[in-house]
Amino acid sequence: MLQRATGIVALMFMLGLASASAQGTFGHLAYGGGWQTTFLVVNQDQTTEAHVSLSFYSDNGKPLTLAANGGSATSVYSFSVPANGSASVVIPDVEGSTPHQGWASLTVNNSPTVSGQAIFHQNPGGSRPALEAAVPFNTGAPACLVPFGIAASTHSILIPFDNKTSGHITALALANTTSAPMSVPIEFDDATGAALAADTLSLGPMNHTAFASTANYPATNGQSGVLRITLPGGASLGDLSVLALLADSVSGTLTTLLPINQ
Repeated sequence: MLQRATGIVALMFMLGLASASAQGTFGHLAYGGGWQTTFLVVNQDQTTEAHVSLSFYSDNGKPLTLAANGGSATSVYSFSVPANGSASVVIPDVEGSTPHQGWASLTVNNSPTVSGQAIFHQNPGGSRPALEAAVPFNTGAPACLVPFGIAASTHSILIPFDNKTSGHITALALANTTSAPMSVPIEFDDATGAALAADTLSLGPMNHTAFASTANYPATNGQSGVLRITLPGGASLGDLSVLALLADSVSGTLTTLLPINQ
């Protein structure tokens, strides 16, 4: 069962109202191999219909071409969300047994503010339970102007992890949502604050990665604590989209862990 959980988590993984506004990102999507992803988008404007586009990207940052809502394959899917209403976009389980993963950016082409979340789902069949988890909509924080001569502030993202409880494995998906490469220091600390493992993740422009913490960092096996992700100076919280999941091989469930912005 533990081996199955490891395999599961390994797979899951400018602002201007007169023009298009990139309002946020979804740090992970999965389809094929039994997986499908549904994007749920809510229009917070009570009077104006939102004209929205979802852009899909693969792990290497290239456009990801896929079929959405039964339409033709595309890397950008455009749709409308009624005022005060909602819309869903389904990326179905296609392409046979081959799983695919990536991430998505949401752009609003007129003035409304939108939000939402994504749900990715697998039904393995037989007596095994379905797997399902939510992907938060990451809007981050707006970049601020930094006066000349003053160093840009550094942001951190904290994620509680649990590889200690029987059957638990914490998995991560990260997407660099910018057009520049990003080096991201990470550190796993135990419950006392002592460092267990440290690394620097190198993410190319628009790149995405997903992995199980115990697979990439064996020192976290049998431990619980906090993962600290440090963004480079000058980067905003919206530049790195993070999804954390807790897989339970005993119950066969997935739970979304909400990042804490610092």
